[in-house]
Amino acid sequence: MDNMLEGVWKFTSQFSAIIITTIIICAICITYNIKVRGQEEDKELSGLIVIVDMFILSVENLVVSIMGKNYRKLTPYFLYICLYIVVGSLVSLLGFESPSSSYTITLSMAFVTFVMIYYFAFKYQKWAYLKKYINPIEIFTQFTPLLSMSFRLFGNLLGGSIILGLVYAMFIGFQSSWAHGTISFGDEGMHWPSFGIWNAAALGGDAWKMQYTYWWSGVNIFTSVITPFLHMYFDMFDAVIQAVVFTMLSLSYWAEGMGEEQELTHKDEEKIVQKKLIN
Repeated sequence: MDNMLEGVWKFTSQFSAIIITTIIICAICITYNIKVRGQEEDKELSGLIVIVDMFILSVENLVVSIMGKNYRKLTPYFLYICLYIVVGSLVSLLGFESPSSSYTITLSMAFVTFVMIYYFAFKYQKWAYLKKYINPIEIFTQFTPLLSMSFRLFGNLLGGSIILGLVYAMFIGFQSSWAHGTISFGDEGMHWPSFGIWNAAALGGDAWKMQYTYWWSGVNIFTSVITPFLHMYFDMFDAVIQAVVFTMLSLSYWAEGMGEEQELTHKDEEKIVQKKLIN
């Protein structure tokens, strides 16, 4: 029964993070839409509109620069991908597990990219795309984008969570032992209060003593000073970098699947734009 409840809690925690992430993204989009519709021409733009516009233009320019103007319509998809990765990482600050720290999530995102590679390949190269598989090695290397993209995103975000968890455990355990000393449990010997969090089953009914001390040590002078800077890097900066990398890799793989014909078309579009600017 306990194992079943533990499994339900894990599922609920992960599923709750996904729902909260989706709600936050929808709230941002709805708020932006309301503010844009209610914006008067003679008034200055609000800070939210400026920030969101900059974000949209940055992603749109990235899509157009790699895929061409005909695929500007892909911008909303990558806007959501970037927001999902970044907001999902920030949700971890509320005590939930980041959605992107689950390999199921990152594999699903990478799988969409993987499928779309073949969509663009067969759309532009037709059956000529299968010529590459004359080389048997290509049969195995075709799964490289799926594995590399999913593991890259999963490993980077999960690694940050593990590092932060170790830092919290170290400083909380240090303050607990410094403020309350170690606690002896018969034959178990002397332990830090944080020992009870990970070894409750071994300590039995006395584990609550360590857990109680560990909980009070959560208001920690060391973590309060050091961890905010670590959160800024692992939950904000690193998430933004991973979102940009995932977007660029997806677009690059899709553009590669289009083949040389689409690349020439894209270059021709750039020449036409340059001629118009010169004239």
